Amino acid sequence: MAKRKEEGCIAVEMEIAGVQSVCDFHDLDLYSFIVTGDVLSEEKYEVGGLHNANHNLDKFFIALKIAKRI
Repeated sequence: MAKRKEEGCIAVEMEIAGVQSVCDFHDLDLYSFIVTGDVLSEEKYEVGGLHNANHNLDKFFIALKIAKRI
């Protein structure tokens, strides 16, 4: 983590990379919708409140509205 922060990284995406690989293999389009959750800039990692930040349905409904416009 320290090496990436030194390089200037402020975020890391891990989940969509795997899904994109499967879509590439099967020649499928993927429209990803990324929402931040974990904050690594603090000295101590606090997980309190992340459940609501990552799992509220409000983000799903926003993604659904965007998908309907595509």
